[in-house]
Amino acid sequence: MRVAIVGQGYVGVTGAVVLARQGHHVTGIEREPARLAALEAGRAPVSEPGLQEELTLARETGRLAFAADLAHTHLRQPFDVVLITVGTPPGEAGAADLSQVVAALTEVAALLPPPTVVLKSTVPPGSSARLLQAHPQLRDRYAYNPEFLNQGSALDDWTSPSRTVVGLWSPGALPVLRRLYGELTCPWVVTTPDTAEMIKYAGNTFLAMKISFANEVARLCAAPDLDIDKVMQGVGLDPRIGHAFLQPGLGFGDSCLPKDTAALAHWAAGRGVETPLLDATIAVNRAQPGLVRDVLREELGEQLADCEIAVLGARYEPWSDDMRAAPSRVLVPRLVAEARGVRVWDPAVEPERLRRLFPGARPCADLSAAVQGARAAVVLTEWPETIEADWSLLAARMAPPAVVVDGKNCLLPERLAGLPLTYRGVGNRLPDRADAPAGAPRPAPSA
Repeated sequence: MRVAIVGQGYVGVTGAVVLARQGHHVTGIEREPARLAALEAGRAPVSEPGLQEELTLARETGRLAFAADLAHTHLRQPFDVVLITVGTPPGEAGAADLSQVVAALTEVAALLPPPTVVLKSTVPPGSSARLLQAHPQLRDRYAYNPEFLNQGSALDDWTSPSRTVVGLWSPGALPVLRRLYGELTCPWVVTTPDTAEMIKYAGNTFLAMKISFANEVARLCAAPDLDIDKVMQGVGLDPRIGHAFLQPGLGFGDSCLPKDTAALAHWAAGRGVETPLLDATIAVNRAQPGLVRDVLREELGEQLADCEIAVLGARYEPWSDDMRAAPSRVLVPRLVAEARGVRVWDPAVEPERLRRLFPGARPCADLSAAVQGARAAVVLTEWPETIEADWSLLAARMAPPAVVVDGKNCLLPERLAGLPLTYRGVGNRLPDRADAPAGAPRPAPSA
């Protein structure tokens, strides 16, 4: 099949390389000149494990190309199907901004001969019906087909999804999608566009709720003999619950959950529907970065104003370069306002970008330089360099009291036990008694 994918962001470029690998002839449509230039030069525009390699292979087959203009490309050789994967960023009060979707649908509606159009962008329930009022000719060839990609495993999630959700008004588009995606063995949920849109929002909101629930439980596990790691292990082993997204930390800060929870809350408020569980999920998440500041105030007291603080990692996750909702965006400015100096180290973020993101903070070239003379180190990203570091050497470089605040609960308490530092995680974390040295002191109770 000849396929166009409008929007070459995280979802669009992932789909482009996978569909080309499956044998389709794919054209990625990208309006942003710098991103288009990078794609045409063979460079992946987003950070995702395996994506650069897949992009290179797909281009070598000749089945993947990129262009700026959908209409002219379609005129030369018509597309069978057009996927729309443009952004729907949060606007005022959290509402989803659908302007890019409107522009893409308007362009697709003008194509002759008409292709099947598949919207994958996340939109509030009822959006498809409203959007297609201006293009009624698309209804019989339209499908709402949300994506369910996880950062860090997007390629596998596209090729081996847990489910495929398709919202249709007419069954005519369904065979096109089945041919497009090949022999998927996952369940297919075929429903109306409105219901498919709600499935996407409800799924993401539930994942966000699991994260906020884990953080709420972590607050309860601050007593010395409670171990948040064991609590979450025991809870997650229940097959009705599972371990996924049940990790305490500084909240959800990826590219989807913050905007989708806000958009659903805005959508519900506009209809006069109260959502206390959703509101609490958002409130818990919003408060999480403040835990780091509270711990530093507790450990350093009035010394905080005269301290150097090292921030280890600025990204939300190592494999994602989308930092729009990363906790560092909230936390680092707060630390800059309270501490004498803040250093930021992140091996994947250029120093100049760090300066733009965090005015007043000083980028550091390596981990050792970041902690040198710092009275506290705050771990915000689970970089292997941080997890596997020799913390006895890092502790020796720090100034007393050498407080280590683990905002991702990624360090092993047993490796820090006995070192001249104070370890604080999210919730109390105890050294594994099977591995901890005899008589090793426990970390201090945590936030």
